Amino acid sequence: AAAAAAENGSSMLGQREASGAPVRKKPASDAGDGSDNADRAGGKALMAPELRQQWNEFRAVVGRLRVQLEQAQTAFAFAFVEGALVRAVREGHWVLLDEINLASTETLECLNGLLDPQCTSIAPPEQWDQPVPIHPDFRLFACMNPATDVGKRDLPPGLRSRFTELYVDELQDQQDLISVVAEYTSQFVEIDAQTNAEIVDFYFKAKELAATTLRDGANHMPHYSLRTLCRALVHVQLTAAIYGVRRALFDGICASFLTQLDTHSYNAMARLIVQHFALPDLSKGAKGSTSLVHATLPPCPGPRYVRFLEFWLTHGPLPVQEPQDYIITDFVRESLRNVARVVASKRFPVLLQGPTSSGKTSLVEYMAKCTGHRFMRINNHEHTDIQEYLGGYVADDTGKLVFQEGVLVQAVREGHWIVLDELNLAPSDVLEALNRLLDDNRELYIPETQEMIKAHEEFMVFATQNP
Repeated sequence: AAAAAAENGSSMLGQREASGAPVRKKPASDAGDGSDNADRAGGKALMAPELRQQWNEFRAVVGRLRVQLEQAQTAFAFAFVEGALVRAVREGHWVLLDEINLASTETLECLNGLLDPQCTSIAPPEQWDQPVPIHPDFRLFACMNPATDVGKRDLPPGLRSRFTELYVDELQDQQDLISVVAEYTSQFVEIDAQTNAEIVDFYFKAKELAATTLRDGANHMPHYSLRTLCRALVHVQLTAAIYGVRRALFDGICASFLTQLDTHSYNAMARLIVQHFALPDLSKGAKGSTSLVHATLPPCPGPRYVRFLEFWLTHGPLPVQEPQDYIITDFVRESLRNVARVVASKRFPVLLQGPTSSGKTSLVEYMAKCTGHRFMRINNHEHTDIQEYLGGYVADDTGKLVFQEGVLVQAVREGHWIVLDELNLAPSDVLEALNRLLDDNRELYIPETQEMIKAHEEFMVFATQNP
């Protein structure tokens, strides 16, 4: 009705004139003026300036109402967004359900129909009346660790029987391992076949020590796997251009096999490392008599780097500030050296384990200030919500729901350093959300926005926990 009134202004003006509203009338002698007739035809000559202003304001209000009405008719406050599995079913993609035995019972029940060979379509619970046909090229794969692992459970027999099951054992054949090592080191002429065999020989001896005498900081037997070895070799690929192949190999082995051990086991492993990968520039280290400290430093690789102990670390966006109130003992210096070995590759996450108030978080904060990186922190507890990490929907100034990114998302996008304090206190849904980010993919998935974020090259994630 308001829109109709605005479009039929002449009739409204006539009503105003009949009710005694003030109008401007011209003398009768001017009635034959052509311009006056034109003004009257436009309806402007009958309207006082203040009344014209009121009608202009009314017209603007009606215009806004019309836009809101059109938007309400063509849009909804909430809409169903298909997940990755539904899109794969519709478009014929291949899907891998990693760690499927960690999924909830409700999630596993939703897969029953999809695993039925006679099933031709699936219907999401939110759209049960709109079934999605299964594309002929769609394939489903699942991975799981044995139920004997800590925190793992077995799949329900009814669900497990629907899969074609394959067992993938750990790679243990010496020649196979040499082939894997050779693939990682093929770009380096300094590493020959004998060196590759020496790396594999060290790997077998490290696993043997771990099964007999070695213990980590929590007094548990350390677990060395193919991933441990491959991460050491990736470290070589990432840092050899700065430090040389031999030192990069030494530091990569130390970062992967040494730093998680307690003091006694640390010395035993250090002796094994020196026996296989000794360098001429090693000097006496802080932990015992084993030499693990480099006496020389290669030339600075560029203006984006800053020196930290015997390493070149990339300079962050902030000015370098070395805290004067941070006390560096021999033990602290050795801990900083071990963390710097990992940070030099800018690829792998770091877990700091130790008793309460042992300086785990301040260690990272000190390094961040010395290298000009922004330091961020999340304190975990048993009630930590995933929204504290990823963010959630909030109302903006206009009342519209918008997604506000969490602290972790900001750090991943912008390349900050973040510490996840007391990570072992976080709920399982938080830990599961971090799996892909802590893996070699370095990706973070946001379910609310269906977005996959690739980590910034300067992003580093650290975690702390008590034994």
